[in-house]
Amino acid sequence: MFSLHQSPPPLVHPDGEQVIELIPEPFIILDSAHRVVAANQAAADLFSQTRGLLMGQGCQELLFGLSGPCPGDNACPLTLQPGVGKVSEQRIEARNHQGQSRPLKIRLSRMAGDAEGFVGLQLLAENGGQTPKSAGASQVVGRSSAMAKLMHVVERVAPTSATVLLLGESGVGKERIAEHLHRCSERASGPLVVVDCSALGEQLIEAELFGYEKGAFTGADRRKIGLFEAAQGGTLFIDEVGEMPLAMQSKLLRALEASRIRRVGGTDYIDVDARVVAATHRDLGAMVARGEFREDLYYRLAAFPVDIPPLRERREDIVALAEHFLKEAGGAHQLPLSRAVAELLTDYQFPGNVRELKNIISRAAILAGSGSVLPQHIAFQARQQGHRSPAVHGGSDSAYHMEGVPFPRRLRNGLTQERIRAALEACDGHRAEAAQRLGVSERTLYRHLQRLNSPS
Repeated sequence: MFSLHQSPPPLVHPDGEQVIELIPEPFIILDSAHRVVAANQAAADLFSQTRGLLMGQGCQELLFGLSGPCPGDNACPLTLQPGVGKVSEQRIEARNHQGQSRPLKIRLSRMAGDAEGFVGLQLLAENGGQTPKSAGASQVVGRSSAMAKLMHVVERVAPTSATVLLLGESGVGKERIAEHLHRCSERASGPLVVVDCSALGEQLIEAELFGYEKGAFTGADRRKIGLFEAAQGGTLFIDEVGEMPLAMQSKLLRALEASRIRRVGGTDYIDVDARVVAATHRDLGAMVARGEFREDLYYRLAAFPVDIPPLRERREDIVALAEHFLKEAGGAHQLPLSRAVAELLTDYQFPGNVRELKNIISRAAILAGSGSVLPQHIAFQARQQGHRSPAVHGGSDSAYHMEGVPFPRRLRNGLTQERIRAALEACDGHRAEAAQRLGVSERTLYRHLQRLNSPS
């Protein structure tokens, strides 16, 4: 690690991003046109954006939320006075896309060597180093182009008052996207309240959303406020809205149109101020055609639809998500994942999406214990349940099991005689080490050796 009070090492994009990730403070590299070419995760958290979204932003957009190229020396928000290896400091009142301001102290340093012409920025929040509540670290993990586009859309609609409908398969992470949308909105200081329609019956949904008065029904021994009231000044996330009964849909529509609700058993209307974000894995358009979902409610909820791609369409995110879940499971000592495990995960189609990946990694962390996560610790749930993964073709001959864990045929065919002999030679004939080098279990290697040594 280097100090900004010393000459920084040569950095060239994209390798520079690997180096600046070692810097704990928010750090960004700009090119000669003052556009972002590299940023560490701390900088992304400071600006409540993904690193993918930061890439290519100019100095004006980065610091003041304004689009367009650098306005030039006389109007540039950065005072680029220092020579190569020199450091200068300045303070500015930064402003994000939502119009919220924040004082920042910026340390600037011109790069030397291969990266000459680039500028490094160390960004320090002036409020004791703490970022605003709305700029907390995002729980959305992913660097794929599909994820970058999704986050760009979410962060553009977040500061508006539009009702958002999140669409995507079960397990894609709709609640995580809703949380990020709330954190990037002007309501970030208010509550985020979640209700899952799939877990409640019609009467319970009404009581949960609107609350009830004492004596409204058997067991109602006190007044209870509903989730619309609990979300006052914040966001109400209605998950699996496609499971809501028709009778309840009309009541929800009235609440959205009038911005007021009436508790069950009550007579007075109560004004509410909650932004609604809904989500479903179902095809609401088809449900409307079948008469299973109100058309007027559909158009009210779908004021701004957002499609969340399934995990199989953003394979670049699989390893990053897996390592994130491994950290959550207390397996930080097991990182990074080996190439064999990474290839195994990216070969799979994940019909259960991110939720399935999290369960697989949690199980693998338990099996690995204090050791490294190995291929034999990965068990794909869809195959265990007897379902055929879309990635596997050709029936039962398409995959084989290593200690009860299915592996793709490609890996089996990849264990050629030459690869096995090369691994054994590199490990001085030690079979356990050779198996680990090949990314298989020792028992699987033994079976392959038997096949190779058996007469034709």
